[in-house]
Amino acid sequence: MATATTDSSKTTPATQISEAAEKIREQMLSAFKQGQQLSIGAAQGWAKAVSVLPIPDLPKIPGVPELPTLGATSTFTFDVAADLLKAQRDYTLELVGVLAPAKSV
Repeated sequence: MATATTDSSKTTPATQISEAAEKIREQMLSAFKQGQQLSIGAAQGWAKAVSVLPIPDLPKIPGVPELPTLGATSTFTFDVAADLLKAQRDYTLELVGVLAPAKSV
């Protein structure tokens, strides 16, 4: 944790911390996206290689509904995660407001 000192060469203004944090954020996001692109490429290669294999039709079972597609399941799961993250964000900001109220000047 940076603390202010009397030597101006050793102080770290809040703007520099903010700029450093933003740069780290951008680098992390860039690395994450590069990793995603590598895994997409690998998945495309795998899908192309196994696409020549025969896929048997599974029998329909009376009374059992069809399973949702992977896309529908993924979308639903991310929607739930986004709702939970928003609820957690709202809760955290409200809690911060209670514990550290704005100072009047």
